[in-house]
Amino acid sequence: MKTLRLACLPLLFALPVSTTWSQAASQPKPTGETRAQVKAETAQAIHDGDVEFGETGQKENEAFPNRYPKKPMPPGETRAEVKSELNTARKEGEIPLSETGEKPREVNPKAYPQEPAQPGLTRAQVKAETQAAVRAGDIQVGETGETLAQQNPSRYAGSPAKPPKLNLHLPHKAKPTPASAPAN
Repeated sequence: MKTLRLACLPLLFALPVSTTWSQAASQPKPTGETRAQVKAETAQAIHDGDVEFGETGQKENEAFPNRYPKKPMPPGETRAEVKSELNTARKEGEIPLSETGEKPREVNPKAYPQEPAQPGLTRAQVKAETQAAVRAGDIQVGETGETLAQQNPSRYAGSPAKPPKLNLHLPHKAKPTPASAPAN
């Protein structure tokens, strides 16, 4: 019994060390902010009302807007900028005609300049992709939607090769024996 206690003693000391080590490893790394910076940010958030209020998840400045100064609005676009955007949208046919939401560009596409086409693949790239698909057996065959690799898995790379079927019980052709051979 005494040996059992002595054998278990190192395990008892290793358990608290391993849990402490794993907890230290799982804690997030410090962000580099000092304690003073964190205190200053917290004080500013309390002053501005950017802390949660109650169990609703609402901030204090949202629940009691009259207690806190209003946040300044970011400067918007000027009147001239808005007018130029509107004129551009009209020229390109992007303003809906009615409540249906149809745009003039959709009703009469020939009256408006075409949108630039996105560059596609070159002919050589398409040929290379097609050849790679054929080699891999990724071409669909028939109406079932099966690919060549699914129909013939032993022919295509990356598919499990089926061992060849060996027919070990072939019927032997009987050779004529000299006794049964026909005489001339």
